[in-house]
Amino acid sequence: MTNINVGRMSGVQYQSFSQTSKVSGLDWEKIPHKGMERPSEAEFTSKIDELAKGLAEARYSNDNSRYKSLSSEGEKMRAQYISSVSPDRKNMVDEASELMNQSRSNAGKEETDKPHDFMDYLNKKDGVGEYAKKGSRGSASKSGTTVVLTGSDLQPDTFEIKGSKAGQTVMGYASGNWYHVNTSEEQNMQQNFLSRLNKAEDRYYRQYINAGPLNTGQDFDTASATKNRVDYTA
Repeated sequence: MTNINVGRMSGVQYQSFSQTSKVSGLDWEKIPHKGMERPSEAEFTSKIDELAKGLAEARYSNDNSRYKSLSSEGEKMRAQYISSVSPDRKNMVDEASELMNQSRSNAGKEETDKPHDFMDYLNKKDGVGEYAKKGSRGSASKSGTTVVLTGSDLQPDTFEIKGSKAGQTVMGYASGNWYHVNTSEEQNMQQNFLSRLNKAEDRYYRQYINAGPLNTGQDFDTASATKNRVDYTA
């Protein structure tokens, strides 16, 4: 699983978007999902240009705090942009929560009061012996949402969420963190968004370096900006 990476270039921290992004909590402003409020294409063009200009300014002045703040806004804008092709993750998480609560309730009824020694602990961890019936994996479905349990009995709160039993994983929870996985359609939209943002930021950054006028949409030689370029798709 690839997480949101934090790197450094030109003295400025930035976040790179990958197909899988991990977050400690459910921030629905940054997790793309069906039904998000989405600006028009014309508004996106203006917002992307404004964000790119701000990022270039922060990058040129080595303003780490401002760059991180703008990058956070960029995450929200990216989620809005690709949400037009996103699954209903918000509803799927609600249904998964109901399934997990039911699973915990059932597991509680099956627990015995007998003491566990170290070998019993290992058997339970590996799902062998008397624990083989339960095993460490399973799945449950509700209204099309499928929850696949991927942890052990000792770490039950580890699971993946799919739109169907045979579908792609689009959300998951492990080690106290939520993560979402882009569908192929979302990944294509994300690449388009980041390409537009990177090009616009490079254009403005070159303007600050050369201290000369550069109109919106004007072509330029990217070689001069390669040294300090922030690549969001890394």
